[in-house]
Amino acid sequence: MAASRLQEELSLAGLFSRTLRNLLGLTRPEEPRPRPTPAQVLEASADDLTVSPALFRLTLLSLLPEVLGDSAGPVLYLAAKQFSRDLGLRSIQSLKDWFRDMHLGEIEVELDEEKLLVKVSHCLTSYRLPPVGAALCDFERGLIDGVLERITGREVLTKETLCWGLGDTVCQFEGYVTDGGGYVYAENGFHPEAQRRLLATLADQSEVALENLRLVRDKRAQEVRDPLTGLYNFRNLREHAALELARAERYGRHVTFVMLDIDGFAAVNTALGHGAADTVLRDWAHDLDVQLRTGDLVCRYGSDEFLLCLPETAERQADVALERILRAMGGHTIEADGRRFALTASAGVASYPEDGATVEELVGKATTSMYVAKSEGPGGVVFYSPPTPL
Repeated sequence: MAASRLQEELSLAGLFSRTLRNLLGLTRPEEPRPRPTPAQVLEASADDLTVSPALFRLTLLSLLPEVLGDSAGPVLYLAAKQFSRDLGLRSIQSLKDWFRDMHLGEIEVELDEEKLLVKVSHCLTSYRLPPVGAALCDFERGLIDGVLERITGREVLTKETLCWGLGDTVCQFEGYVTDGGGYVYAENGFHPEAQRRLLATLADQSEVALENLRLVRDKRAQEVRDPLTGLYNFRNLREHAALELARAERYGRHVTFVMLDIDGFAAVNTALGHGAADTVLRDWAHDLDVQLRTGDLVCRYGSDEFLLCLPETAERQADVALERILRAMGGHTIEADGRRFALTASAGVASYPEDGATVEELVGKATTSMYVAKSEGPGGVVFYSPPTPL
């Protein structure tokens, strides 16, 4: 027991002594401060402690460039290359193991008498970073080049030929044998200017192709969407609604069509002008779309008319749904040009199979019913009923 207590006291005394020496060192800025060796740092690292990837990347990619400017990359490379000599790695396998243990990435090395090719997957610096189109891994490249110099006994000075921070992609370093026997990246040797021009041409062509794809996408969107509200146009809704009718016929279901017309929207146009009125209409259309179920269809049918197609919905269900939708739409205001508007809508309803079998027939009857609703006052709903025989 006494021996154990003595050991504890010695440990405490040693800790106290080292603390005092550190404090004294801080008070003497003119003297060089001793720093731990790489071996001491690695020995003192706990097994369950790892460097935060975000902190590691911030240091390499943000903090050091802030101080060193454009020289940050070369400085990191040279410092890492110098540091690699202290690691004592004497084989490619030990290099792979060390990178894996440090969570720096998985290394593949291709080495022969003509070239040196190193690939690092899951590189800690660039892993899951957004694409930036710039070399990032000067630190890793310096470590690898330094260790490979010691292993091969030759000069190694590779260049980063793939490192764009593309998530899971592989960072790649290349070097080629020179007359002196080292592995150095030859800019105009294996990769002459002609190849550079070819790559530039391919890059330009890919950008043109990408822009063409964007134009095709935008054109297709214009073909199926109303440019003001972003809702389907009637042409696109008609195609989808025909499929819903075919499905309803096969399974014996109902489909309801609703024609909505905003009450008194002409007065909004007169009061605000077309620009501000368009803003009101666009916001109203967005709010209408939010009220619908997933699977319901809506399009802008006319200037201030909107057509709904409600699959799996009979008249009674449509009545409940429309009461909820119109109450919600009339219960809030839309602001434009410093003025507020509470807009109501009148609705006409026609249902499959009771009122018709085709999209055109059902839309026509829903429109007729909507005009009847508007004649009775704003905010009304009228379900189609056949004319009374004379």
